Amino acid sequence: MASKPKAPSGHDARSAKTREHLLEATIEVIGSVGYEAASTRVLAKAANANLSAIPYHFGGKKELYLAAAQMIADYARGRFEEIGALLDGGAEADPRRRFEGALIHLLHIVLEDAEPHSWTSFFARCAYDKDEAFELIHTEAIKPLVNRLALAARDMSASKAEDEIIRLRVSAIMTVIMSFRFLRGIVLRSIDGDDFQGGHVAQFEVMVRDLCRSNFLA
Repeated sequence: MASKPKAPSGHDARSAKTREHLLEATIEVIGSVGYEAASTRVLAKAANANLSAIPYHFGGKKELYLAAAQMIADYARGRFEEIGALLDGGAEADPRRRFEGALIHLLHIVLEDAEPHSWTSFFARCAYDKDEAFELIHTEAIKPLVNRLALAARDMSASKAEDEIIRLRVSAIMTVIMSFRFLRGIVLRSIDGDDFQGGHVAQFEVMVRDLCRSNFLA
């Protein structure tokens, strides 16, 4: 007779909760003040945890920082796999329409704004610093998506351009789409609004399709 799985103890549950709070607090604090200004004491206080919890769960401040980046990378990779599934086919046979659909899905992921705003600030800071956290997120989530989209762009356009040029142009389109998150205030000011409404989203979709159908990728 198979034994029942052992239920987690109260200590294990509290320990997992403390670890989760430390990760969330690290993203929030470092996104606000940067890595150097975020002392372990500040991080522990923000997580409502004992200072000893950081070495106990992570080893140190740097390891905690990279664990926070890993959490974001894992989430982003999971969302980007949705884009890869659209590129792989499904009901749509036309590679151009698959490519457009994949980028429009990326647009909706960005506009969805499902993640905490602190994640955007955290990633923006580590991207600006080009540090280990950025390398981790880029290598595990962003780079595979760029490469996948660049391969689809080459197949779609039968382009004779070098791979590096295609990746650069795909990255440029991705940057335009990402600007709706990272330059949210500027985009909202350009449409004289406080939020992205349905009509505006439709305009953004048209813009992405126009980019895909132009000579930009060729």
